[in-house]
Amino acid sequence: MNIGVLDDNPAILSFLANSLRLDGHTVSLHMTGPSMLEAMLPAMSSTYVALPYDLVILDLLLPDPLSGIDVLRELRKHFQSWQLPVIVITAVSGPTLEQYRRILPDDVQLLRKPIAPRALRQVIAQIAEQEGIQVQHVPSRPS
Repeated sequence: MNIGVLDDNPAILSFLANSLRLDGHTVSLHMTGPSMLEAMLPAMSSTYVALPYDLVILDLLLPDPLSGIDVLRELRKHFQSWQLPVIVITAVSGPTLEQYRRILPDDVQLLRKPIAPRALRQVIAQIAEQEGIQVQHVPSRPS
């Protein structure tokens, strides 16, 4: 799968990139919301341009002008969930996490940081199956 990842933490980006690439995915990394939206712009502007990603992973809280929620809202203006599945990641917990869960669309998967590679693989496999996306099978590796 081609996966776009948005997180402002270089260590998280590196971890996700390594985990996803080891599982056979192609990964594009973004540290800001505008960077990710810029990569999506050609597909947002034309129905004839293919989406650059099969799946997007977004950090919920970002320090720049666009939070993960803002990016998600912008993506949903242009693409339905069946066109572009989304996983939201966050370190938020407790009541704040529950507040965010309530505002996220039902079709968005939510994973808490620190992210276990096995949990990430399971969610991606589930999305791939639901969306009919062929995933390259890579030999099992430890979590």
